[in-house]
Amino acid sequence: MGFAFRVQCTLLLLVTGCGATPFPDAGIDAGADAGSVDAGDSDAGDSDAGSADAGTVGLPVRHLADAGAAARGEALFTGGKLGGRLVPRLAMRNLWVVWQVAPPATDAAYWEAFRARYGLAVAPFSNEGYPLGVHGVDAMWATIDCLACHAANVAGEVVIGAGNSEFDLQGLFDDLAALAVVAPMYGFPAYTLPFTLTNRTGAAGSNDAMGLGMTLAKRAAPGAAINTEYGFQRPPAWWSLKHKGVHYTDGSGEAGATRLMMATLLASSMTLAELQAQDAAFADVYQYLLTLNPPRWPFAVDPVLVAKGRAVFSTACASCHGVYQGAGSFPDRVVPRAEVGTDPIRAERFGAAEAALINASWFGADHPMRATGGYLAPVLTGVWANAPYFHNGSVPTLEAVLDSSKRLVRWRRVGHEKTDYDADAVGWKVTPGPAVGQATIEARRTFDSMAAGLSNAGHLYGDPLTAEDRRAVLEYLKTM
Repeated sequence: MGFAFRVQCTLLLLVTGCGATPFPDAGIDAGADAGSVDAGDSDAGDSDAGSADAGTVGLPVRHLADAGAAARGEALFTGGKLGGRLVPRLAMRNLWVVWQVAPPATDAAYWEAFRARYGLAVAPFSNEGYPLGVHGVDAMWATIDCLACHAANVAGEVVIGAGNSEFDLQGLFDDLAALAVVAPMYGFPAYTLPFTLTNRTGAAGSNDAMGLGMTLAKRAAPGAAINTEYGFQRPPAWWSLKHKGVHYTDGSGEAGATRLMMATLLASSMTLAELQAQDAAFADVYQYLLTLNPPRWPFAVDPVLVAKGRAVFSTACASCHGVYQGAGSFPDRVVPRAEVGTDPIRAERFGAAEAALINASWFGADHPMRATGGYLAPVLTGVWANAPYFHNGSVPTLEAVLDSSKRLVRWRRVGHEKTDYDADAVGWKVTPGPAVGQATIEARRTFDSMAAGLSNAGHLYGDPLTAEDRRAVLEYLKTM
């Protein structure tokens, strides 16, 4: 059960100005023309999309979904039942006030500008005009949910379960907070956000959701000496959950730990009691996630090169990332940070004290966490669709993952349409970016690997390979 939908996203050209009356929250169903929910998608699994001659790749499914529970879990996303009363609908609809622009002329123009500003995708189901990740809670209130981070525009398709590589969490909350100050001046209902955010987005798509969750969890133990900032991370693909025994960037969570998945909904203004009442519902959500499959590679592949790449991969990569054909397996290998050499902040800051805090709470009571000091080598099914790479999203292509000499210090994405995808390098087309800091949404569209938490160093395992072998491995990875 998966989603893959064609979207048409064009940046709205906004003119400066302000001072018009607020728009009512009149929803236009932006998802109506984007397709309908595909309940089957049985042929979108872990198979070779490029050529029948290239062979079949895949991993064993370790966690089988319950179909009835999965259907209920899917309905929670499409029916807008996740999250609490965060902000009035009228305020969510009129953030243009703090953008310092003239009011967009129509609802459709407003939501297009909203998606472009914050890096969100068109909802492929009826969602009252809201983008994925935003939905109405009741007649007056709206909220933010899991799909803000876990759905993305991938080569012109909206894919549920792909990590969102464009979402600016800090920017959205900064704007909501700014609007709260002036809301009464514009006739909006007064509101107060339940917390403040600082330094939670390092670059578009790289957010410190872990730190946000730990900050909120710490409220139950305010004197606890724990870290609440963990660097910036790129969400792993949801479709990999069915293959793994441990979860999260560092492998700190056990499979099936649905309560840990719920923790970030405290940020959408849900109370702990409200979350606890949703315990069974999130078990259904997890079952739904186990049904998701990666999208197929949308370009051609060279079957001869794929076969060569498979052989190189089995020697150079499989011990960490798994075997994807025959008697396939995934080793759940957590590589020590000092060995892999990637940005250290996430691995270093979630330690024994942090795990103990979670395990003493309701969130960790059923599936305890552990400190690992490293990073989980990821499942590679659908890896092409989860660019940019590394746990912090610092490397835009697999070519640069395998050849560190091709990594840019600063880069900026061209876009997210199919024409913006680099089929040769396997990742996003980018241009070199200037050193502009991280203070604004516009500045954070440039990824600066020199900033704390955003290093693109490490994972040098591909450097010793010949250029020919690296090219072959890239071709093989396209088929996963």
